[in-house]
Amino acid sequence: AAAINISVDGGVRAIIKAGAGQTLMALYTVPAGKTAYLMKFQGSIDKSNGETKFRFVARPFGGVFNVKGQFGTAAGSPITYDYPVPLVFPEKTDLEVRASSGSTLGAGAIFDLILVDN
Repeated sequence: AAAINISVDGGVRAIIKAGAGQTLMALYTVPAGKTAYLMKFQGSIDKSNGETKFRFVARPFGGVFNVKGQFGTAAGSPITYDYPVPLVFPEKTDLEVRASSGSTLGAGAIFDLILVDN
């Protein structure tokens, strides 16, 4: 079985690996007619000697991406941030986790949302 590559403007933007059935990308668009409440963020790296900065960004419909949270991790320690007062995102908002590092390593992130009908 082969991987599926999703390209935009000639560049690969997503890959669905054979057997995975999904991209495993940490991004989401709030559906029309819903409001999303961000409850938790988690990020980790696969090297004990690496450092990574995670940014949780949001783009309201018709707007631009802006940073809603920034988290750092080092020495392989995972980061978890619970939002006792959730961040609120209206319908059609694009949500994304971006990671950057000065070294080559693997990084993963998840975020938990509660969706409520408008």
